[in-house]
Amino acid sequence: MRSRWGLRATLTALFALGGVLLAGVMGLGTYGVARSYLLDQRERGTLRQAFADASYVRDGLLTSGRRVSDVLGAVSPPAESTVLVQRRGRWYSSSLDVGEAALPQALRSQVGEDSAWVQWASVGGVPSVLVRVPLPAAGAQFYEVTAADELQRTLHTLRTVLIGFAVAVMVAAAVLGRWAARRAVAPLDAVAGAAARIAGGRLDTRLPATEDPDLATFVGSFNTMVDALAERIERDARFTADVSHELRSPLTALLTSVDVLERRRDEMSARSAQVIDLVRADLDRFHRMLEDLLDLGRLDAGAPMRVVPGLDAVELVRQTLLDSGRSAALLEDPGQPLLVDVDKQQMARALRNLFDNADRHGGGLTRVSVSQEGLAGHHPKVIVCVDDQGRGVPPEDRERIFDRFHRDGSRGSLPGAGLGLSLVSETLQAHAGVVWCMANDWRGARFVVQLPASSAHAAGES
Repeated sequence: MRSRWGLRATLTALFALGGVLLAGVMGLGTYGVARSYLLDQRERGTLRQAFADASYVRDGLLTSGRRVSDVLGAVSPPAESTVLVQRRGRWYSSSLDVGEAALPQALRSQVGEDSAWVQWASVGGVPSVLVRVPLPAAGAQFYEVTAADELQRTLHTLRTVLIGFAVAVMVAAAVLGRWAARRAVAPLDAVAGAAARIAGGRLDTRLPATEDPDLATFVGSFNTMVDALAERIERDARFTADVSHELRSPLTALLTSVDVLERRRDEMSARSAQVIDLVRADLDRFHRMLEDLLDLGRLDAGAPMRVVPGLDAVELVRQTLLDSGRSAALLEDPGQPLLVDVDKQQMARALRNLFDNADRHGGGLTRVSVSQEGLAGHHPKVIVCVDDQGRGVPPEDRERIFDRFHRDGSRGSLPGAGLGLSLVSETLQAHAGVVWCMANDWRGARFVVQLPASSAHAAGES
């Protein structure tokens, strides 16, 4: 699977590639111009020297009685040069290392032509400049071979320097690209951080003002959006709290009236008693929904929690089972205290909602287990698993069931307003925990509650 680069890596790579291309073009251009200049200068200098030496040899050969070897011995070419003369089918050389065989065949085959000729060739593995000068007056051909190994070393050094320069430019461009990418992405990092804090409930988060004209509009729009969002959330929470509070008084009066009627149940007909039971069931459901709405409103408003440090999660689960009229035998005791830092009342209500959900919609609560994951000093977690024996929750609904007022479409007339699980989720979020739903190993659904272990407990174990 092909990996996708992030924005920082992409910008850094583009800057580095641009630096390599720029340095490459400049390096190739510089090397081409320098090489052409140095080769031209070497050819010109070699030709001047060759013509001077050829003139001396010609004069020597025209002198009566002088042998060719004596004439070559009197020539003083540069140290890197060798002089050769071809006369009457014989070859003479000023050096024992360079002879007729060292000359390229193309150069030797031009014997008889009356024009000077120059070419580059490798002589004995060394790049050299070869010059041929015809000497028709003396009936000879003059050749001068000049080694250019120092020019080759100069060009090699120049190539090395230019390659090093290209590497340095690439590194500098990559560093510049990294810096530019960091500067370009910095506003996005600030927005991402602010959005994460807002999502975590810190609605007072705003982006700091900036003098950058390109970002000023963006920052202003973002802060205006957050202001509108915070105002909307506050208005909705206030409306929910006000409605819930206003409904509490008439609901309490209705419940009191039903209690009075239930105490005179013996005086009623069977049909009237049945009506009272239906009214009582609906009022209880309404009362639970009202309490859930009030709790959600307090969570939305960020009401302070009464956190109990080092609370035993095992004992909290056992006590919640007993207070809700269930058997403590449903608890799978780990045999040791597992401590958490939570608001005891809020967490007990969240656990009770999970137990009620298992009984109402999961075919009945079958087991509750408490365990710990992770080692001390490595962010250990306390895990509470609530198992039921119902038909389970489809995978596509395992996240939506924690939304407010979401109800499984197949529940029919089962009690509930779709607030219980959302209250569990928001309670866990307020405690830096999380809750999720998964398939049970044998049947039904499993709701998993994860809470950070108490810092005091973790320190005691370390």
